[in-house]
Amino acid sequence: MIIYQNAWSGSLAGGSWWPRGATGRLPDMKVLPRLHKAVLLNSALGVVLIAAVGGAYAVVNSGDTSRPTRTDTRTAAVSTGKVQATVTGAGLLTSPSDAGVNFTTGGQLTEVEVKAGDKVTKGQVLAKVDDTAPRQALAQAKTALVAAKANLGRVQEGQPASPPAGSGGNPSGAPSHAPSPSASGSTTPSPTAKPSDSPTATPSQSTKAGTIAGISMRNASYVGVVPVANPSVDPNLLIQAQAQVSQAQSALDTAQRTLDGTVLTAPVDGTVASVAASVGQTVTGTTYAAGPGTTAGTAPAPAVTGGTSAAPTGFIVLTNPTGMQVKANVSEADALRLKPGQNATVTLTAQSTTVLNAKVLSVSTLAVNGGVGAGAQYPVTLDLMGPTKDLHTGQGVTVQIVAGEASDALFVPTAALSGTGTKRMVTVVAQDGTAHPAEVTVGVESDTNTQITSGLTQGQKVRITTVAP
Repeated sequence: MIIYQNAWSGSLAGGSWWPRGATGRLPDMKVLPRLHKAVLLNSALGVVLIAAVGGAYAVVNSGDTSRPTRTDTRTAAVSTGKVQATVTGAGLLTSPSDAGVNFTTGGQLTEVEVKAGDKVTKGQVLAKVDDTAPRQALAQAKTALVAAKANLGRVQEGQPASPPAGSGGNPSGAPSHAPSPSASGSTTPSPTAKPSDSPTATPSQSTKAGTIAGISMRNASYVGVVPVANPSVDPNLLIQAQAQVSQAQSALDTAQRTLDGTVLTAPVDGTVASVAASVGQTVTGTTYAAGPGTTAGTAPAPAVTGGTSAAPTGFIVLTNPTGMQVKANVSEADALRLKPGQNATVTLTAQSTTVLNAKVLSVSTLAVNGGVGAGAQYPVTLDLMGPTKDLHTGQGVTVQIVAGEASDALFVPTAALSGTGTKRMVTVVAQDGTAHPAEVTVGVESDTNTQITSGLTQGQKVRITTVAP
């Protein structure tokens, strides 16, 4: 409550708040009009302040958009010279001759003949593992093959097959039902001979004998004996004996490969990049299927993805700069301009003064890294020309490929052209200063100049317009 002394006569000390002569209602006071004036004054000041801030903000923000741009024009003469279109990219050096070499037979290392940095030649021994067990297995396989061949020979002669190991049999090995010679040299049937062993054979028996003779002829290579047509040969025993020889030969071949796999040799000439273990350690045998450019025990060539080449891995890694290549990626638009045989230059990233000549070997039609449209990248392989002995797999390079070239060609600055495709527009400026549009046909287009194949003549001037902020 606001107390105005002129309107109140009450005394604070006396505790009486009711004015003298009060009749039951408060007297009229001038409080509300004064409050209204203060509120209106403060509101007006707030509106003015907000308007000032907004105006300043508008002025500041409209300054950049309202600033006028400047257009500059100049002229350029139609000239004659060389126009070269290039495609640039980055990539890595790689060699198809690099190899990761592994033992095909695992075991404990007994010899390691090389170390990192050594030069090796194709066929040179690199390391060996213990071959005691493989040699024993090979000897056993040879013995088994000899026995299988001997058994096949007996069956082809009409004798019974050798009994399985551990079973009883005729110790003498003599036939139990074959004809036996008499004292006079003639042959008489054994008392226990079967009717089928009689000198008189039925037509079906003759046919069987001919078949057996044919089988014997086909399998002569297994045993190195002269086949003999013998009607007493059991065809079932013959087939079994032949299968035994085949299995024994296969086992012998496997044992020989296992023994050979204890010696690791260099599949190519090169330099030892790394050796994964030392004498006394154990290595695991790994066999890769032999194919183009690979041999058993040699890791396949490293895969290339995204312009990068994974280094080969193996017990021993060999690098060989012979046939060094560049793997790089280019955009879809650039890939469409490239083809095998185009010339290129390659610059080592770490040695910018080393520039090598190269040629495009292939351009892939499959994008890498899952890119599509303008973001797609396509692998390009280039063959390096000239000496490569000091290069190494994995070195970074930049490439510049000549995608098109025109000598003694009319050209204008690319900035003077408008439009797309082979038909473009230029503004020709006459000697008196007047200008008129003209349609031209373009050829090779570089970053700065574009070949003109029709529509202009040497010496004419074209307008180049640039817009500056």
